[in-house]
Amino acid sequence: MNKNLLWLLGILLSLSMGLASCSKDTQVADPYSDWAVRNDAYIDSIAAVCANPPAGESWQKVLNYKLQSDSEAGLGYQDYTPGKNDYVYMKLFPQDNIEPLGISPLGTDTVAVHYRGKLINGTVFDQSFSGNWNAEVSEPRSFAVSGVIVGWTTALMQMKEGQHVELYIPASLGYGSVASGEIPAYSALVFDVRLEEVIHPKGPDDRSLKLKME
Repeated sequence: MNKNLLWLLGILLSLSMGLASCSKDTQVADPYSDWAVRNDAYIDSIAAVCANPPAGESWQKVLNYKLQSDSEAGLGYQDYTPGKNDYVYMKLFPQDNIEPLGISPLGTDTVAVHYRGKLINGTVFDQSFSGNWNAEVSEPRSFAVSGVIVGWTTALMQMKEGQHVELYIPASLGYGSVASGEIPAYSALVFDVRLEEVIHPKGPDDRSLKLKME
């Protein structure tokens, strides 16, 4: 066999072995490594911002509605000191062309909302609209206030019809240690939410009728 050909084959073999070795050594970084720790630290930072908001920003934190209810019912939570993961953090946006704001929903109500949900790395996992929100074309989604994650229920019962907020929900008030669809376990959740309408149950105890009489 031609010596030049043997020399060329030797070089190609060396290159292929080198590339294979590099391929084995190269590892793709896991975007969700230390995910629980990163999400916990993120909520720490949000709690700090909420406690000392930047100039011009309005923030509010709301205690988990279950703890509120249990405390009011005398179930032993009076001596419990809530931690940062027991709160939903809300960044409040100015209300443009929606004055005055409407009523807050109860747990028995249904709401129509516009929303976009993200992970702390910016990944969008659910949304009711695409692109920029447009009141003329965006269609809200409706669901029962008591039929969603604890963080959502807590925030909704604090919001008023027509209000626009950004919600920061600790993993413990979201899906906790369980993954859900595109949401990894231990994920803090960030939502842009507009409460479009509060829908009351119909019947003799229709809350909207009572409100008209007050």
